[in-house]
Formats: sequence, C-alpha cells, structure tokens
Amino acid sequence: MPSAEKFDVVVVGGGPAGSVIAWALARRGVRVSVMERATFPREKVCGDFVEPGGLRILADMECLEALEAPLPITHSRVYVGPHLAYRGPIPYYEEGPRLPTHGYVVPRHVLDTRLLERAQAVGARVFEGCEARSLARVDGGVMIEARAGKGEMAVSAPIVVGADGTHSVVAKSFGQRRADPRHMAISQRAYVEGIEPTGGEATIWFDEDLFPGYGWMFPMADGRANVGAGILSEACHRHGLSAPKAFDALLRKLRLAHPACGANRLASRPLGGVVKTYGGAGPNHFDNGLLVGDAGSFVDPLTGEGITQGMESSLIATPTVLHALEQGRFDTRGLAQFERDFRSHFDPSMLFLDLWAAITRNWRLREFWLRVTRRGFDEAARDPSFASVSGAAFGGLDVRPLAIVQQVWSRLLVDFTREGPAGIAEILSGRAPGHLAGDMRAWRDGWTRSVAEDPAWHFTWLADVAIKWARVQPSLWGTRQNPRVAGPMGLTEITRG
Repeated sequence: MPSAEKFDVVVVGGGPAGSVIAWALARRGVRVSVMERATFPREKVCGDFVEPGGLRILADMECLEALEAPLPITHSRVYVGPHLAYRGPIPYYEEGPRLPTHGYVVPRHVLDTRLLERAQAVGARVFEGCEARSLARVDGGVMIEARAGKGEMAVSAPIVVGADGTHSVVAKSFGQRRADPRHMAISQRAYVEGIEPTGGEATIWFDEDLFPGYGWMFPMADGRANVGAGILSEACHRHGLSAPKAFDALLRKLRLAHPACGANRLASRPLGGVVKTYGGAGPNHFDNGLLVGDAGSFVDPLTGEGITQGMESSLIATPTVLHALEQGRFDTRGLAQFERDFRSHFDPSMLFLDLWAAITRNWRLREFWLRVTRRGFDEAARDPSFASVSGAAFGGLDVRPLAIVQQVWSRLLVDFTREGPAGIAEILSGRAPGHLAGDMRAWRDGWTRSVAEDPAWHFTWLADVAIKWARVQPSLWGTRQNPRVAGPMGLTEITRG
C-alpha cells in the first residue's frame, strides 16, 4: 500500500451531496478530495426530479446552464386507481426567495457529472473509479484505503464525509449503519420512449398495488420519460409485495389510462434501488466524520425525494466542517453543531411527513387511505387554497403542519355537519350510503383485519405513531415560516462567499 496522500477533508461519494459539500469547502480554500467508486457519467436509480429548492442551489453553483435543456415541470396529473383525481398546475410551486416556479427532470448521469465537474473546477481533487474499501482512525484522523482500477491507494484527513448513499461504507465503518424497514423504500425505474408531449405535466399514480407508495411518470423534452414505482420496504417483506411487479403493472396501467402513454415502450433496462428516509435519521456525526445525503437518511418520508434534501444537508454541514478545521477539534462534540443545524432546518416539515408516513404504514388500511387520497385530490381540484396548503405535503417546500391539519379537519367537519344528527348516527353505524359511511366501513374492516392478522405488529405500529405524534408537537404549533423555503442556513454566504 502506498503512503497516504493527506487532505483536510475526504468526501466518500461523488453524487449530488458529495459534490456539493466538496464544492462548498474547496471554494473556501479547504484541501478536499472526493473518492467516487464509479466513473462518470453513470446511471443512478432515481426519479431524476429536481424541484425548485434544488434548482435554486444549482443556480447558485452556476450549474444550470451546463445542464442539457430540460422541460420545465409546472403541472401534475394524479390518478387514484384509474380515476383521474387532479389535473392542473402544481399548486405549491409559488414564488419564494429566488425559487423558480417549476421543476426539472435531469437524468442523474447528466446531473451528477455536471456537479462533480463543478466541484473539481473550484479546486476539489476528484478520484473516479476509486472504491473505498476500509476506513480506520489513525493518529487523530481517518485513513482510507481504496481500490483504484487494478491498483491501490490511500488518503487521510482529520474529517471524512460519508456521501456514499444508502449502503454507505463510511456509516458501516463507524457504527452508523441503519436498516429499519419502516424507513426504507424499494423502487424500480426505467426510461421509456414514445411519450406524447405533455406540456411539462408530471404524473403520479396511487393504487392498492403500490400501497404504501406510488408510481410516477416524469416527462422529458425528447418524447422520453422516467417511469418508476416505489413501495415501503416493510410492506414488501410483510405482504409479499414486489416493486418490479408493481413497475410492470404501472406501465400497463399508464398505457390504458394516460393519453400520452398509449405507445410507451422501454428505452432502458429497469433498475432497482433502496432509499432510507428522514424518519430513520440519527445524529449523523461521530468522531472524525459526518454523513450527508442518502447516507444520512436525508430523504422525504412521503415522496422518497432526496436530491434537493441531500444537497441541502451538505450546505448545512459545511459551516460545521469549517469550524472544526479552524478549531482543530474533530471529535463528536466538535461536530455536534451539524445535528442542531440540520434538525432546525428539516424537523419542522420532515417530522410531520414522517408522522403521516407512519400512519399510512398499515397495509390493511389501504382501502381507507386510498379513498381519502382520492377525495383529497378531488378537493384540491376544486379549491386552490386547499391544493396549495395541503398539497405541499407531497413535494412542497412550504409544509405548514398546523395549517394542513386545520384544513383537513375543517373539511371533515363540514361533511359531518351536512349530514345532521340522524345522518351522523347512520354513518357511524356504517349503514348509510355515501363516501363518509364508506370511509368508516373501510377503516373498521381494515382495523379488524390488522388486529386479527398480527396483533403484536398492530400495537407496535400504534405505539410508533404515538411516539412520532409526540415528536411532531413542537413544529406542529410553531408559527414561523418553514425554514426550507428560505433555504439552508448560510446558503447565501456559502454559495456566494
């Protein structure tokens, strides 16, 4: 093994999170290296969707112009089963601090390559085709031994940043690996062609085959689209669900139901992957290291989106790393500011989304939740205010938990009030016709099956929901704007300093 080349920081992983923190540190004069096991460009299992918060970061990094001309995504089409429940503008893409009112679908072989090139351009040292094999603390720092092609190499630094994805070797090496199926999703995606022009309209699909999860069709400008399906890992293991089978079924359903997809055909081999969501995020700091991006579970608990969250986590981590280098303190306490900062940024929205993800984990209640989902999107189609506020829970930056709860309960109260005392009694008994009585029956039947099938799991699930309800209380009653709207703390200083 050759002698180790020394850096201030070594970043393991060259995806968006790794490239962003390498860029942010290098432009501040930090000697930083990126070790990436693949050789770019390379494919990555992902929906490829970059929402407005992510585009803001790419603009600040001067990367947007380097991306291939994408199709702005401004509208959405939502199916609940074969029922078209919503079609219209994405209601929560509103003007914000330097926020565009659209998203982009950027294939990861393009996005990741451009980001890594940007980090390299400002001074980061990039080692591609370099797979970290072992990490160990040596002389107050971290020694990383890697395989580079047919040879070997070693680097060392006082700080290592794990940006190496779901199966992070950094997390595993330092006892930070997490594999809780309650906070993991399994996905399958492929590129398809033969898509008719949609005018920048993304499609989301909910049904029993995908619960708890969803399918997507994100169009690109050349008649191609990213199509995929994601399902909660726990449901797959407990109920024999399969993301590949759900993906195949989704393609058939889109051909039948979606006017733009009647001739869709595969343009690439379907690929599968796993994401770990924010509900399973730990402290993400330890002696001599931090975890960002997918390695740190910075993924939306409801949508599985992680590109923007990963880049945000890296910008949030940057001041902690700079301060540690300045102070020469690299132990857990010296890096603890990272957890305080990312919790302040993400908790107000992510804990609420994690609560909803926990509530919908019960597969036996899928009929109830799909009924509610359908009516929610029907209501969004009628009421722009409802669409903007409550719709933000599914991919928006400005998630306001209390406002969402108030909207949902007010709609429910209106429905009950219309029925009158006699009608309410009929609904509660399950004998009355109509959607409220149908909801009550679906809830009652699902609850009964859940208890009968596995009472131990059922009551463990209830306890988990109660714990997450308690965790969400501080942010539920908060009145300040969700911090994700303004962007990560220090974003302007980091990107423009």
